[in-house]
Amino acid sequence: MLISRHLIDLVRNFRAAGGNADERADALVLRGRFTDRTMQSKWLGFVNAPPSPITSVQVYDSAISGDLTEYEEYDPNRVITITVVKPIGDAFRCFFFQDSLKNYLMGRSLAPSLLIADLPPEGAFRARGLDVAPWIEDGQLSSPPEPISINPSKLIIDHVPEREVPGNLAPWMLLTPPAAPSLAFEVWRALAARRLLSGLVSSVFLEDGVVWFQASGPPIYRVRADDSEIAHAWEILNEAAAWVFLSGSDIEARHRLFSGELARAGRPGQDFSNTLSRAFEAAKVAYEAHVQSSSRETLKALADLRKTVIEETQRVTQRTQDMASGLGRDLAVSAAPFALKILADAGKVSTPLISASFYFAVGAFVAVSFALQWRINKAFLRSQKASRRRWMQTLYTYISTKEREEIADTPIEQAIANYRETRAVLLVIYVALATGLGAAGLYTLINQAQPVSQGSTANSVVPSAPSKDGSGP
Repeated sequence: MLISRHLIDLVRNFRAAGGNADERADALVLRGRFTDRTMQSKWLGFVNAPPSPITSVQVYDSAISGDLTEYEEYDPNRVITITVVKPIGDAFRCFFFQDSLKNYLMGRSLAPSLLIADLPPEGAFRARGLDVAPWIEDGQLSSPPEPISINPSKLIIDHVPEREVPGNLAPWMLLTPPAAPSLAFEVWRALAARRLLSGLVSSVFLEDGVVWFQASGPPIYRVRADDSEIAHAWEILNEAAAWVFLSGSDIEARHRLFSGELARAGRPGQDFSNTLSRAFEAAKVAYEAHVQSSSRETLKALADLRKTVIEETQRVTQRTQDMASGLGRDLAVSAAPFALKILADAGKVSTPLISASFYFAVGAFVAVSFALQWRINKAFLRSQKASRRRWMQTLYTYISTKEREEIADTPIEQAIANYRETRAVLLVIYVALATGLGAAGLYTLINQAQPVSQGSTANSVVPSAPSKDGSGP
């Protein structure tokens, strides 16, 4: 992201010579006169070959209703309009002049990086969601800040049609101040104070064309959004916003305490900075008292959590033991057809159809038994997960996500993992058992269709031939 120093000098000289500059995020429009032939020649040279990263340069003469060319004669009285189209990226915007920032910063959406040609290096600064740096010939586009969202709109009632409360306070919370004062920082700071205050009050409304910030205690404290004293209290607002939104998960409680203390801190004739300082100190003291009063509830919640975790893990473990113990019962049932087969063979009673039926029936019983256990346990774990999600929501105010994972999630997930491992092993055993019973039944039916063996025929009784006199043997 290099820019020609020669172009920057031309822009500055044109403006210094009395030209007007109207700069937007996408283009710079200059109106005025060329001071000499050399200046005109240089500008017209950029028309055909705009310097990188400029997209295009146009020099327009309203007197002839057309663009000037390099062959035009110099006229000191000619009023021309120069349009310089600047590069635009998703992560950056470029400006020639610092005083052009105000209109852009007033917008709802900001790029994370701003490059300014007339900003000295010591004037660079960085907010949590915005990086402002010089746009110079030997400089490069710095990496934009990591995206962060600090959205206060859910905590504030905004009655302004254009929405006064920003959707993200990160670009207005300073991280690294500039080494030296600059116009860009002054413009940003004045808007940052207004944006931060809009995110710390109770409500914002429009009355007779004037935007008001209101803090509700009781009593009610109001301040105009365009009050110049707000900019003077920028440092306190920056510190208060960081305390409210970045000090932990209990954002709503800190926001309510601060807005309530702001309403109570107001005094007739007291300047806004003192009111804000008193409110901030009172809010911190009130929050400490709130934390101490809630410590007893925290201990009770942790005790309930510990008890619930133990019960959950015991239930899951019991389910695992029940599923494993069911295997012994099903094995005993599975042995019944084999016992019947052995007894039938011992009594020389040929019952292959009955034996096969027992095999198939027991195989179906084993499969259905395991499937029902699986389904019941799955429904149990699902209901317990939903119940656990509900009571975990009550702990969000008291303990962090990491603590919840260490105290509750990890032990329960480990018990469930052990259950699933046992279930997988039992699934293999039950499949093998049901398959064996089905194979035994088929084998019995196939043997029924085979002819009687020769050994059985030889052992059968052969009747004796009658004697000559008709008597027996």
